[in-house]
Amino acid sequence: MASLFDDDETDDIEKEADAVVPVEVVPRANPDLSGHEDIEKSLLQDCLTGRLPHALVLAGSQGIGKATLAFRLARFLFSGRADQQEAGLFGDDPLPVSLHVAPEHPVFHRVASSGHADLLTVEREFDEKKGCFKNNVSVESVRRIHPFVRMTAAEGGWRVVIVDGAEYLNASSQNALLKVLEEPPKKTVLILTTSQPGSLLPTIRSRCRMVLMEPLSEKTVSDLLDTRVQGLGADEKALLSRISHGSIGKALSFYKDDGVDLYRQLLDVVSTMPKLDMVMVHDLAEKLGKRGADESYATATEIMIGWCERQARAEVRGMPTEDILSGDAEIFQKIGDLHSSGYFFRVWEKISQIVLQTEISNLDKRMTIINTFLVLQQGK
Repeated sequence: MASLFDDDETDDIEKEADAVVPVEVVPRANPDLSGHEDIEKSLLQDCLTGRLPHALVLAGSQGIGKATLAFRLARFLFSGRADQQEAGLFGDDPLPVSLHVAPEHPVFHRVASSGHADLLTVEREFDEKKGCFKNNVSVESVRRIHPFVRMTAAEGGWRVVIVDGAEYLNASSQNALLKVLEEPPKKTVLILTTSQPGSLLPTIRSRCRMVLMEPLSEKTVSDLLDTRVQGLGADEKALLSRISHGSIGKALSFYKDDGVDLYRQLLDVVSTMPKLDMVMVHDLAEKLGKRGADESYATATEIMIGWCERQARAEVRGMPTEDILSGDAEIFQKIGDLHSSGYFFRVWEKISQIVLQTEISNLDKRMTIINTFLVLQQGK
């Protein structure tokens, strides 16, 4: 793959022909869920015992399977197996052991094609003119939920609302959502997915069950890469599994955007701390913030947030950080030694908010990169 910042046009047709294209699997059409078996078993038990809450928040890092689990639960509820209390008389219809619904099932097809009458998905809309997603989940989209849940279920069973990317709900959208949560109808479940649960109003969080989803293991990411990218070399696959911090979504993005090369460039800048080389910072910010570099910018911010997340988790667990690239754990250990306990957790929250606000308010991405490095240096 060519370097991210190679300004020369590449006309190497032979290289493009040999390029490996990752297999895209959208969550609503993904029949598989990996790495979250305990959570799935808990939700299954809630379904079978009638204890499923009326609202769930699936919270965790981007690209770990939150939306995949949301649609998986929806399909299971629509299949009717959630209402099965015991096995068949002759054992021909045993109790389900997972939320899996086969891809051949009619319910699976209707959910995958957005054709199930009892499923409403609320998410950011795509702006065709600008070629990108809108900054927020509009209040108009959220207001569709109230009349939807008040209607009789079209198929006589459950109604499911999935709010994918709830961190993009603005104040008006959250208030509109709160009205639905105050009077939840029977056999209706509202599922919110978010990588920023702290962005939700306390009144919303108090009315939902919070389900914290951990990052995937390196082995799980590696196994998923085998199914998504054919012919990926063992060394590159191992590096992508480490660099993605437990996110198959990020691993695929890093592969497509040459994230390994970008990781090295970012690490070169961080290695100049505690006194940042601001010339290097500004040069990198110019490249990442220029027109047409949106994917590279997104990959860079994901890498930097991932650094802080990795260090914060290691500190909480009292475990040493292992290298992703040779020597990087030592670099971050030296940074952490300059600050008080909880430094990386505070920086993780701060950088995440800066990046999210930039996307929501369409702020200058160059300044976001600069500010992110400064936060990493100062811890505030």
